[in-house]
Amino acid sequence: MAIQLFGPRRPRGMPAGGARRRDGGEIGRAPSRVVRNAGGAAGVDLPEITITHEDLAVLTRVIREAVAEGRYSAAARLGNELHRARIVPAGHAPAGCLALNRAGRYLEERSGAVRDVVLVSGRGRSSSGLVSVLSRVGTALIGLSEGQAMGWLDPRGKLRVIRLLKVEPGAG
Repeated sequence: MAIQLFGPRRPRGMPAGGARRRDGGEIGRAPSRVVRNAGGAAGVDLPEITITHEDLAVLTRVIREAVAEGRYSAAARLGNELHRARIVPAGHAPAGCLALNRAGRYLEERSGAVRDVVLVSGRGRSSSGLVSVLSRVGTALIGLSEGQAMGWLDPRGKLRVIRLLKVEPGAG
């Protein structure tokens, strides 16, 4: 099974835009990277994620507030994902892309549990299906498209992988 872990940030100074690098990659996008999982085995490329300009503005505010509250790890995780995201106008986001305030269904691959959630910028309440974008699950889900998977090591060092199964149509 392919394992995808939260990835490193886009290198500082990488210009935005649609120009191509010498290696054929697009400037403004983080290049695909092979990462290592906890067992030392090589993983695979991180999935491409898409964030709308509107969500980027909200998520930037969320990161600032998290830092002010001392939630540095959560802010850093979300910031790292935003650094590697493809940023598009709302009308250009893929239909099956999970954005803020959209409902989606994901599979937790280790347990086999399927959960219906709404991704929110504030505090989530798992009992009501709201998942904060600052949570590990929320950070993994933001910007994924249907069928993509993302993995990370939980606080106990165990690999956790979730796969986005479905995104409900609606405003994001």
